[in-house]
Amino acid sequence: MKIPDSMTTADKPVLRLVDDLAPAPASVSRAGRVWRFWTGLLWGEWFAHSRLILGVVLVWLVAVWFLPIVAHPSWILALGGVFGVVGGPVFGGTDVMGGCEEYSFSQPATRRQRFDARLVVALGCLLAVTFMNIVALQNNLTDLVLSFFVSTGIAVVELRRPEFLYGVVLVLPLAALAVGFSVASLATTRAVAYTAWVWGALGALTGLRAGLSLEDSLWERLNGRITIPLLLAIAAITLGISRRLYVNKEAGRASSPLRLPLSGWAALGAAALAGLGVALLLTWFVANFARLL
Repeated sequence: MKIPDSMTTADKPVLRLVDDLAPAPASVSRAGRVWRFWTGLLWGEWFAHSRLILGVVLVWLVAVWFLPIVAHPSWILALGGVFGVVGGPVFGGTDVMGGCEEYSFSQPATRRQRFDARLVVALGCLLAVTFMNIVALQNNLTDLVLSFFVSTGIAVVELRRPEFLYGVVLVLPLAALAVGFSVASLATTRAVAYTAWVWGALGALTGLRAGLSLEDSLWERLNGRITIPLLLAIAAITLGISRRLYVNKEAGRASSPLRLPLSGWAALGAAALAGLGVALLLTWFVANFARLL
């Protein structure tokens, strides 16, 4: 009885050379490769922070529907500031907070590319939130702020520079996001990354007060000619310096469990002092809020 050949070769791999009927293109354009690379990188950052983005959208929807019932509608503008303060450290220090910075640095994307991708997604989300807030106020920001003063019993003030108000609504959260993003991206411990939001708020409020004080001393009125460029300069300079430093950054102790050595306590102490500075600045703004506009 003859045994079939298929049975004798069943335990051996059979290799065959088959011509590719639909070969891939011999060369892909450089623009196509760059486009696919950045699309994947941006989508990865978007997906990694999808919970934060979804949470902000849900809070915005709740604020649009229910905030006018319990408070003044203009309080929705605070959502942009909250996102700038919280979103900056979350986007910039995601690897440090997650303890996977060493793994992230081993990926094909360079440090500069990863920094740029996270910054683009963060800035895009901030611009989207600010735009949604202005749309929710039906493009009538100045009248709503004026009605806020009337409803709270503060003396009626004249908003002579509405473009100044629109500029501050955008650049103040931008400065907070930039400082928090920079501090968290350069952090080597979780203690510093988790407290980066304090430095973002402190930097933005300090720049705002410095600009308003200079305008008041020079022109005795607020026109935004110093405040808005100053906040933009703080954001641009901070991001530029942190980007240059991030390129040469090495993974530190972020992958270790969250502990508080001497340096960690020093970071928390500095953050506490920064928090005190934020509280003092907020107190000053509340005391001078009517005069500022």
